[in-house]
Amino acid sequence: MPRADHSLIALTGFMGSGKSSVGRALASLLGWSFVDLDGEIEREQGRKIREIFAGEGEAAFREIESVCLREVAASVQRPVVLATGGGTFVQSANAELLRAEGALVVFIHATPETLLNRCSVETGEQGVRPLAQNRDEFMRLYEQRLPVYRTANFSVNSDGKSPEAVAREVVDLLNLATKAGSSLRSE
Repeated sequence: MPRADHSLIALTGFMGSGKSSVGRALASLLGWSFVDLDGEIEREQGRKIREIFAGEGEAAFREIESVCLREVAASVQRPVVLATGGGTFVQSANAELLRAEGALVVFIHATPETLLNRCSVETGEQGVRPLAQNRDEFMRLYEQRLPVYRTANFSVNSDGKSPEAVAREVVDLLNLATKAGSSLRSE
C-alpha cells in the first residue's frame, strides 16, 4: 500500500544537475534529514562508485544501487530529502519503489550543455566524470534518460542558479513549510 504522507522528497536528474547540492540545501531549509544515495553506496561498499563501475560493470552497480535504495527507504528516519544517482530513477523497479513509498519525486534539470560543463570541471579527488570525457556518449545517455526523468511529479530548472535558490523553488513548488515554520510561497 503506497504511503501518502509525503515525508520523502526524492531528487532525480542527470549527472551534474545538482541533486546532491540542492538536496543538502533543501534538507537544511526544511529542517529534514538528508541522504545522498551515492554516498550511502560508497560508504556501504567501501569504495567509490567509479571503482564499482570499473571493476564490476554497470549491471552489478545497478543491483547494488537498487538494494541500497530499498534499505534506505525501509530504514531512514523521515522526513527526509533523498538525492538519487543519475541512473537510479530510470530503473523501473526503483521508480516503482519510490512511488510506493509515497515519495514526491522532483526532476532537477539543466540544459545538456550546462550539465556537460558541470561534469567536465575537475572537483577534488573525483576529477572529471568519465562520461563527460565523451560528449557524444554524454548527450546520447542524456537523451535516453530524459523521457523517464520527465515522469517525476515535479520539475525544477537549476540552470544558472545556486543550490539554495533551487531548494527555495522546490519549497515553493511543493508548498512546504520551512524549518522556520513558514512557506516561501508568495501569495
